[in-house]
Amino acid sequence: MKRTEEAKLFHFLGVVPARLHIRNDLHIARKVWHMVTGLIIVLCYMAGIQQPAAIVILGAVLCLDLIVESSRLRSSIFNDKILKFMGPIMRTHEIKQMSTVPHYLCSAILAIAIFPKPVAILSILFLAFGDPLASFFGILYGSKGPRFSNGKTLIGTLAGVVTCSLLTFMYLCSSAPSDGTLLVLTLVGGLAGGMAELLPFDIDDNFTIPMISGFALWFAFMATGI
Repeated sequence: MKRTEEAKLFHFLGVVPARLHIRNDLHIARKVWHMVTGLIIVLCYMAGIQQPAAIVILGAVLCLDLIVESSRLRSSIFNDKILKFMGPIMRTHEIKQMSTVPHYLCSAILAIAIFPKPVAILSILFLAFGDPLASFFGILYGSKGPRFSNGKTLIGTLAGVVTCSLLTFMYLCSSAPSDGTLLVLTLVGGLAGGMAELLPFDIDDNFTIPMISGFALWFAFMATGI
C-alpha cells in the first residue's frame, strides 16, 4: 500500500499507528534547528566576536523575535504566515502561545554575559546538543528503563550525560592539564549538563540547562585552577 493511501486509511479509521506517534513525538526538524542554532552561536563566538558585540547581536535578535512573537499572537493572519515557515519546528501548544525561542536566546545571552568564554561555549553546546539528544533517546528507548517524577526517563538522561561529557572532553582536551583535571571537568560537565533538566524548577529547559551547567562548570574551573 502506498504511503498516501495508508495515511488516508488511518485517517478514515481514526487510528494513528505507533510508528507515526513516535515520528511525530521525535520532532526531528525541531531538534535539528535546536542544534544548528546553538552551533551557529558558538561558532560565531569562537570566530572572534567579542563578548559585548555578541551580547548586542543576540539581544537584537531576541528583540526581533519578541516583536514577531507578539505580532503573530495578535494577528491570526500573520500567525498563519509564520506557521508556513516555522510550523515544522514548533510544538502544537506554541501555535497559540509564545514559543521557546526567547528562552533559548535569553539563556545564550546570559551565558555569554556571565561566564568565562569556555564555560559559556560549553553551556550553549549542552543546550544545543545534550537536550535534543536526551529527548531523542528518551522517546525511542525510555520505556526500557525507569521514568522520573517529572516525566524524564533514565535512558534519556544518560544520553544527555554522555553527550555533554563528550562535548566537554572534546572542547577541553587540548587546553586542560593532563593531571586528572580534564577527567574532573568532563565528569562535572556531563553530569551538570545531562541532569540539569531533572532539578525541580518550573522553568523551561532552554533556560535552566545552560544556566545550571554553566555555574557548575564555572565552579569546577575555579576549583581546579583553570
